[in-house]
Formats: sequence, C-alpha cells, structure tokens
Amino acid sequence: MQKMFFSLSALLLTAVLVVGCTSDKTEESDAQKNEPSNTPTEQQQPATEDKAVDESQETPASNETNKDNTDTSAKTEQEVKYKQKGEDKTEKATESKSVDQGYKMQQLPGFTLSPEEPGKDMLVSNENSEVFMRVETVDASQSSYDDAKTSMQDHMNAVGAPVALSSEELAAFKDAKNVEGYVVDFDTEKVVGVVFEKDGLITKLTIHDNDELDLTDAMLKMASTISKK
Repeated sequence: MQKMFFSLSALLLTAVLVVGCTSDKTEESDAQKNEPSNTPTEQQQPATEDKAVDESQETPASNETNKDNTDTSAKTEQEVKYKQKGEDKTEKATESKSVDQGYKMQQLPGFTLSPEEPGKDMLVSNENSEVFMRVETVDASQSSYDDAKTSMQDHMNAVGAPVALSSEELAAFKDAKNVEGYVVDFDTEKVVGVVFEKDGLITKLTIHDNDELDLTDAMLKMASTISKK
C-alpha cells in the first residue's frame, strides 16, 4: 500500500514539472513573437534617410532665396560716353535715385549725389567740390516749361553775359520735348544753365566747372538720363 502511495505521488510530481516546463516554453515563445524584429541599426536607418530627403528638399528653396536677394540688390548700369579735355571717354554709370525729388539718373563714378535743400540736389565731383551740378525737378503738371526757362535765363543774366549753347552741345538731350541752355565763361571757370522737359518732368540744371577738370560734358550726359522714379 505504501509503495502504491509513493508511486502515485511521484507520478503527480512528474506531471506538475512537465506542465511547468511547457508553460515556461509557451511564455518564452510568446515573448519572442511580441519583440520587434528590427535591430537598433535597422530602426535608425529610416530616420537617417528621412533627414537626407528633408535636406535635399530644403536646398533648392535656399538657392531661390539667394537668387531673389541678388536680383533685388542688383542696380541698372549703362555706358556713358563723354568728352573731357578733348578726349573721348566711356565709363559705366550706375542708377542713382534722388532722396527728396521724384527722379532717378545714371551716375558716373567720381561723383556724389545728395540733397542741398528742398527741391534741389547737388551732384558734386569727389575730386573738387567746387565742380558740381545743381538739379531741380518739378512735375510738368505743376509748372510750365516757359516759366522754368524764364527763371533759368534770369539766373544766368545775373551771373554774367550768357551765350546760348549750340545744338551739338545739347545733343545729349535729343529725347527731350524741349531744351535750352546757356553758358557764362570766365577766365578758367564757367557756369552753365540748362532747362529741359522730358518724361513728364521739367528739369533745371546749373553747372559750375573749371578748366582743370572740364566735366561739363560728363555732367550733361548724366543729366540727359534723368527720368521719373
């Protein structure tokens, strides 16, 4: 009887051990199924690829911005031909805009354009401040060419004995609707007055020049490019 009891107990213990082992194996198998199949290296790879794609997409936009900035800052250039001391010269002029008046012009290097007082600008030679061109503009709808011409003639008569400029000397203003100019010569200096109507603007010029620099033709060529902003 005791032998039978011992055998029954051993049999039950063996069954319990077998069931326990089977349960452990089942849990391990389930855990393996629930674990991600990708390794850490494989998980990081897509993120790297996505970053590369994002960077490649951002590059064209950056280039486009730089292109826009360049186009915005670019200034119009124009070749200007003039005579100085009997020599033919050609230089590149850059567009310059008046601060207070409603015009723009092509400005040669070696000059500075700045306001003198309301309604008057000064284009001054950087080499000699006594060589300059005063520029006064008014909208043609607010004044008349005849009034501006009379004002300019009165000024030139006050300076000295004016002589009318020839059509050749005023050839740069071929696109002007109306133009007239005078010069008063002194020993080594001269004063030139010009009035012209172009692009809806009436412009008066007063040039002070000397024989040392002889920049009258250069300043007239720049003035002939005056137009509305």
